[in-house]
Amino acid sequence: MSRAAPPPLPGGYKLGEKVFFTGASETFPNGDKLVHGQQGEVVGPATSETHKGKGVSVLFPGNKDSVQCLLTEVRRLRASAPPPSFSWASTCAGEPRSAAATAGRLHGG
Repeated sequence: MSRAAPPPLPGGYKLGEKVFFTGASETFPNGDKLVHGQQGEVVGPATSETHKGKGVSVLFPGNKDSVQCLLTEVRRLRASAPPPSFSWASTCAGEPRSAAATAGRLHGG
């Protein structure tokens, strides 16, 4: 009996593929970080409601958990100059630039 192949990942990415983060740098409350231009490894599809079918889960070096990234936030080639950094401390009432966009980004790894 053979197993069916898993469905393809969004964007044609493959498990284990190396990608670069192209979004603004960000630090999460648990200490995990997203750094513009940092390379990570695709570990699965994004599973949060806001990212499902539109992104991949990526494990970046030094992070405890994988991060769900939209397809517009990762690429196969190194990113260009970084956009301004994001910091939880620089936001109003501790909310990220888009609470809805960031909600569910982290998941257990």
